[in-house]
Amino acid sequence: MKTLPPEARVTDSEAAAMCGVLVTRLGGSYSRLLGIGLASRDSDEIMKWLVAAILLGAPVRADHAIAAYAALKSHSLLDVDALASANEAALADLLAQAGVHGYSRRIATTLRSVAASVADTCEKDVNRLHFFADDASDLVYRLRSLGSGLSRRVVGLFLRELNGVWEKAPQGLPSAAIDAARHLGLVDSRRFSEAADELHGVWERADHGERTFADFEAALARLDENYCSMRRCVSCPMVKLCASRTFA
Repeated sequence: MKTLPPEARVTDSEAAAMCGVLVTRLGGSYSRLLGIGLASRDSDEIMKWLVAAILLGAPVRADHAIAAYAALKSHSLLDVDALASANEAALADLLAQAGVHGYSRRIATTLRSVAASVADTCEKDVNRLHFFADDASDLVYRLRSLGSGLSRRVVGLFLRELNGVWEKAPQGLPSAAIDAARHLGLVDSRRFSEAADELHGVWERADHGERTFADFEAALARLDENYCSMRRCVSCPMVKLCASRTFA
């Protein structure tokens, strides 16, 4: 992306205020939105998040993925046994009714195969993947090997919100979050590691109530993926506060 002039960097007070606005307008972490308690480390909660990540990581609209998750929840199809034994055609129909068109059969197959894999290789406890993994790379490999295979996008999304919950989850911010922060003028360092440190500092100075850094990170990543990288500035909910827009 284009490097912004030094004067494009917002002040500390402006940055602190922007954090709350960003999360309010773009939404926080998906797990919080869906009421999934990852901090508990409970196997059932981690499994719910894996199901949600598979839906959210699919090539469908996020609101349709969220609706599909709600449909699965209402039909008690979020646990390992229920998903593994579900009728694939009925599962695909349920997803399609929630708005997941075109990919419903593929997603249904993935959900069933992943649930069966968790049942067979993890004794129905997703946490065992983390327990037996040698390190972050091995954890990613084990996740990607579940069922018929999970995409990098799904695994990345799943692990992003498990930072601070699973010790072996890969550390660091997604590049999308850093890119969005640079667009907004929240950070100006060209070195990724330094920009990440700056961003943590911005969050620590903000008044964020019960929100977590994961909420902030998710909002930034969503901003970049849905607006910045697609150059949808006109419809961007942060356009009036964006330094890149001001200094375009």
